[in-house]
Amino acid sequence: MNDVNNVVNKTASVGGQTASCWQEHLSTIIAIGAAVAVGVFGSAILRWVIRVLVRWSERHNRHLRAGIFEVLARPIIAAVWGLAIYFIALSLAEPLNLAGLLRILPIGLKAYILLVIAWAGLRVTAKVERAYPEYARMRRGQAPDAMLVDTLGKITRILIVTIIGLMMLRVLNFSITSLLAFGGVAGIAVGFAAQGVTANLFGALVVYLDQPFKVGEWIVLPAQNVFGTVEHIGWRTTMLRGFDTRPYYVPNQVFNSSVVQTPPRMQARRINETISIRYADFDKLPAIVEECRKHVENHPDIEHAQGEMVYFSKYGNHALEIMVYCFARTMVWKDSLAIQEKLLIELGEIVRRHGAQLALPVTEVDLNARLPFDLDKMREEAQASPAK
Repeated sequence: MNDVNNVVNKTASVGGQTASCWQEHLSTIIAIGAAVAVGVFGSAILRWVIRVLVRWSERHNRHLRAGIFEVLARPIIAAVWGLAIYFIALSLAEPLNLAGLLRILPIGLKAYILLVIAWAGLRVTAKVERAYPEYARMRRGQAPDAMLVDTLGKITRILIVTIIGLMMLRVLNFSITSLLAFGGVAGIAVGFAAQGVTANLFGALVVYLDQPFKVGEWIVLPAQNVFGTVEHIGWRTTMLRGFDTRPYYVPNQVFNSSVVQTPPRMQARRINETISIRYADFDKLPAIVEECRKHVENHPDIEHAQGEMVYFSKYGNHALEIMVYCFARTMVWKDSLAIQEKLLIELGEIVRRHGAQLALPVTEVDLNARLPFDLDKMREEAQASPAK
């Protein structure tokens, strides 16, 4: 009977301890459950709200706004789960008397929120940079300057990273003043070691501010014998695509000291050719020059505001040379070649209409001229030499 009573007493004691344990940790369990519920249901509700906002924006043709809502979805969900994990860790740290964890948790939460904000800012910047040209084209009928959009995107990213970085240092209890002082000393040493990198950064800044060329334009660097279409302007190099499809990566510091030609910004395409006629047609030269000059002056495809010149320029080695200098009324290379081709054919017809001919390199041989040596005497000597 005593054994039965002991078993009953022990069972009751264990049950009491279990009940007291549940009562003691009930608040912790509820807090953890509530945090998990906030994470699950909060993220689900926010996803639903974002989808509604995206559909509403697209229904009203606000595609840029819809894109911003879409890229903000992940950072917002990450922030909600970060808060849920923070409260779960907080609920576990208090009953377990983890004083170190309690001190670290608020700092970790602030750092995590700052990282999420930076992530969201960078995602929004990238989305706006990609979608804004199309948005501006639909709203204003004209696309913005692609280079300006790229520049503003890069500057925005630098500002986001810099501001969040400084706030992160403050949250982690770093002295910004001491860091700046150390950065001043270290910056001098790094500056000497990375002069090329610094020069490239300043070169990129000069390109962005002065805009001697834009993405999509083709440029010529005479000193480097490089030319091609600009595909990308980075902080260190600018990528050109040559006409033979080969890529050229030009350091940006080159643009600080080298001449850059931007042919697409020309006002007109120059035509500078020479028409050569025979010396035998010298008497017809004045009439040919005069008619060619009038033809160029009245040509519909010539930009007369830039001026034109058609003159007998010089006596060449084998021809009379007429200079034709004018500008085609186009900035497209292909079209200017077509205009030049048409003009040269028309001027050639003028020459032929006057009974003259275009000159070719010739060599004149006078068979009646006196030779500088006695050919008969040389022949006699040649016949007599074998007899000797």
